Amino acid sequence: MTIDIRKTAIAALAALSLVPAAAAPAHALGKKDKAFIAGAATAVVAGAVINNMRNNGTWPFAAGQPRYAAPAQPQYYVQPRTTYSAAPQRVTYQPRYVAPSVHSTPAAQAFRELSPQMRREVQISLARYGYYSGSIDGAWGPGTSGALEAYARDSGRAGQLGTVSGAYGIMDGLSG
Repeated sequence: MTIDIRKTAIAALAALSLVPAAAAPAHALGKKDKAFIAGAATAVVAGAVINNMRNNGTWPFAAGQPRYAAPAQPQYYVQPRTTYSAAPQRVTYQPRYVAPSVHSTPAAQAFRELSPQMRREVQISLARYGYYSGSIDGAWGPGTSGALEAYARDSGRAGQLGTVSGAYGIMDGLSG
């Protein structure tokens, strides 16, 4: 019969940790002292149980741990072969035409420089002639721009909208 020194030491330590608790009167120990002794006893007992499970082969976590196994053959790094292909085709993008905004035309600039009362008079005149159907608000927008272009085209003065002074001439005829 062999004596397992480890088990004996654990049992002795467990017994010795319980001796002070039994020897000292209960009222002499404080709350923290009792908690320390209980924790130490629990750690000793839990350690003994865990070691017993490991030694008996009933440890539940032993099967899931990976084990290192040396490879059957030595493995060396082999650099992959370089493959060459045709150069990628260069993609060229053609600029696309973007029509200028109605707010960046010379007619818009001329309209913005008119007084608010004159802007409304231009819109009222365009509405009276049937070119404008929006609200009379004195603001330049697609409705006012389209109406002024249609009026200038029908009156034969469409070329004058290309300059600020020509747009002034058309709007001056409408407002006054």
